[in-house]
Amino acid sequence: MPTDQRTGRAAPLPPAERRRAILRAVRPVVAERGLEVTTRELAEAAGVAEGTLFRVFADKRALLREAALDAADASEAVAELAAIDVTAPLDRRLHQVVEVTVARVERVMVWMSLVHRLGPDDSGQADAAQAHQAWAARQRDARAAVHDELARLLAPDAARLRMPVTDAVELLDALLLGVVVRGEQDRRRGVQAQPLTPARLVDLLLHGVLADARPAVTDAPPAPDRKDGADPC
Repeated sequence: MPTDQRTGRAAPLPPAERRRAILRAVRPVVAERGLEVTTRELAEAAGVAEGTLFRVFADKRALLREAALDAADASEAVAELAAIDVTAPLDRRLHQVVEVTVARVERVMVWMSLVHRLGPDDSGQADAAQAHQAWAARQRDARAAVHDELARLLAPDAARLRMPVTDAVELLDALLLGVVVRGEQDRRRGVQAQPLTPARLVDLLLHGVLADARPAVTDAPPAPDRKDGADPC
């Protein structure tokens, strides 16, 4: 953090950085307490006085809305996908993709649920519309970046695919979104459904639903690389 040489104190953050720092700092307490969180709890989490908090945000609802939308940002998955080793066997890459993507979609659904419970943004029609458009544009960019990473991870095996890599990425994205949405619907209805594990989802993606001579899939993660470097898929 920059230091003010005249006072020896930490220099104040620029407004945009301070806003982002507060949003990140309050995320855990908002996730835990939801709409019941108090302004005091928010201020303590951010490490500022309540008065300081509301010089940055209009009120508690505005802060909660922005914190939830910030947490729902799909771009946070880009770094996780970028960390996946593109030289690993295809089934292992996909196993990691499934884990990262399902966790991301589940997080987004939780935070967007909070946004919906907050109700319409009544901070001002023009300002609210502009803020929503800016957030939607960021999400489009983030989704494109996620798809770029998925394409990177599938590209080494492009010749083995029955469709272009871009189509495979769309199929993968749609399948995983559907799995998470179904799981959330089951939870809301009190249905105890057997979740689809990453191993089974990867098997479905790679081999479909037709029976053949391959052994039945297990729920265990893919085995480590073989010494000969052969791709087990």
